[in-house]
Amino acid sequence: MQLLHISDTHLGKRQYGQDFREQDVYNVFNKLIDIAINERVDAIIHTGDFFDVYEPQNRAEIEAIKALKRLKEHNIPFISIAGDHDTPKKSDGRYPQDLLAELDLIKFLKNDKYVVGDVYIYGISHVPNTSKEKLKQRLYALKAESKKSILMLHQGFKELLPYEGAWQIGISDLPKSFSYYACGHIHDRTLKRLDDGRILEIAGSPDIMREEEIEGYKKNGKGATLIDFSKDEPRVQFINLDIRPQLVEKLDTTKLDEEIKRILNSLRIYKDRPILHIILTGISIPRDHLNKRLEILRQYASLVRIFKDETKVVQQAKNIELPSNARLDDLIIEYLTKIEGFSKDEAEMILEMIKHADDKEYVKKQLKKMLGIEEKEENKQTETEKKKNVSWW
Repeated sequence: MQLLHISDTHLGKRQYGQDFREQDVYNVFNKLIDIAINERVDAIIHTGDFFDVYEPQNRAEIEAIKALKRLKEHNIPFISIAGDHDTPKKSDGRYPQDLLAELDLIKFLKNDKYVVGDVYIYGISHVPNTSKEKLKQRLYALKAESKKSILMLHQGFKELLPYEGAWQIGISDLPKSFSYYACGHIHDRTLKRLDDGRILEIAGSPDIMREEEIEGYKKNGKGATLIDFSKDEPRVQFINLDIRPQLVEKLDTTKLDEEIKRILNSLRIYKDRPILHIILTGISIPRDHLNKRLEILRQYASLVRIFKDETKVVQQAKNIELPSNARLDDLIIEYLTKIEGFSKDEAEMILEMIKHADDKEYVKKQLKKMLGIEEKEENKQTETEKKKNVSWW
């Protein structure tokens, strides 16, 4: 008897507002379905946050239905509870899983059980903080009918999320008659063996949904959990998925060229273009100038974003050291490179524009060159000339 535990799939999520990230989420979900079919599991158990919102867009529902139909064709039941993202925010709202249950594509457990072979699966959908005392009472009264029993939950545990308002129960609140607790909500994988051989297992999200998950992904991977209940004691195996990488890199703006080169080398090793999260350190530089310098990284990353800005604003150029006989040109070049973060070539170009400030055409041409507009216009002109020279037969 084998079960595949998955959780927090968040179908429909468009991380950073990007279309390709929404597609990534669907691709990952279909990979999980492939694993279930290839491993010939007896059922999938999903512990909440199936969708990213409780009123999902049509595409998210269609992608879910298509994938679940594949499971049904292979007679693999899909047993699900609701997470906090699935829970209606209106009193007359419905869970999105209700529709899937009516289509006979899933077994939706709100506070009941389902039996697969000789394994009893109990499910309690997410309970908010306002009702956590009722949840504890429900757990205290819950008794497993078999040694091979799984309790599905989507809650925060005090021991794992020790922040006010982030947890509803503690591990000690779990009913001891169960041998296995399959949980969702927390996005990092966790496996704890409790007293009497009981197992607390958190499947985690199968993709990186937040930047904070990157470290956990590096250590434990992302994917699904295969639970083997062939014997009295369940055996657990993590199955890792190949997902889009996400990197967090610090970039010191005082060594911009060197840092960009270093990060570029780290990006080139990946087959799939990763998402790059940058933490800026050093001194503050103009954002438009920074974005222009980061453009080369976008050739190797699917998305480059400033995750955190820890730079310091330099109020004065008092740290610049120049000889007493330094020329004004030297002072300007030093300020532009050391304080404003421009390259030496760019600083010299700016200096020439200052010297030719009365020549508007010259300044305009230099600005275009500096911003890369001139090159784009030349390429466009070349393409136009090529089209003119095309012969029609």
